Amino acid sequence: MSDRTIVPTWPAPAEDWEPALTVGEIHVWLADLGRPPKPLAELAATLSADERERAERFRFPEHRDRFVAGRGLLRELLGAYLGRSATDLRFAQGSHGKPVLAGADAGVGLHFNLSHSGDGALYAIARREVGVDLECLDRTIHFAAILDRVCTPRERALFRARPPAQEREAFFSCWTRKEAIAKALGSGLASGLQNWEVCFVDGLQPHGRVCLRDAEQQEWSVLDLPLGAAWRGALAAAGTDWRWWGWHLPDRIFDRT
Repeated sequence: MSDRTIVPTWPAPAEDWEPALTVGEIHVWLADLGRPPKPLAELAATLSADERERAERFRFPEHRDRFVAGRGLLRELLGAYLGRSATDLRFAQGSHGKPVLAGADAGVGLHFNLSHSGDGALYAIARREVGVDLECLDRTIHFAAILDRVCTPRERALFRARPPAQEREAFFSCWTRKEAIAKALGSGLASGLQNWEVCFVDGLQPHGRVCLRDAEQQEWSVLDLPLGAAWRGALAAAGTDWRWWGWHLPDRIFDRT
């Protein structure tokens, strides 16, 4: 079994957990798509016609099953927060392709983001713009080429000064921060990541939080998520006044809709 299938575990939510979410809270859920907390057939039944068509286009069954599990769990999770059936949810794409709730739920003010790597998946639910990224360290990737596209000159210099044995962990710690910020803004690499200092920063705030402002002077912040040794993850959101809670995703929260 490879590290890509050994998904780290977080605690379960309390037995009396309720899907209540204030503006100052972000809820993050960790799931194992290889062993989803609900049968794959039931998750597949919640998908829309276009989602099912997309699933069928995957060449390999394991990739298809991960997609079905990932989208089905997203629907079930959002349904729990909204008190609605997962099958009733509708999605649209924002101006830069970021998924958003549509139809009857378009104006409820619930934001979400998801990321998956191997069998691992992270879901972030908030009442503000939010982005999350998850990466497994066993990926084969050309570090320098990517860092040249997304890092500031200072970040690149600090990365190159690290011993070779530290390069992989340093790269993925930086990459997940950059990806989480880009996904929170909803503008991908076009968000000007080369101008944002979020990696290898001295004097970090508690939990590694880095605060910054975009071109419109709106505040954003990003921090690392505690995961297993083979994984890296980051969470970003609008503002600096939020706190986050993380749990693994159990099947019992789906019984509330």
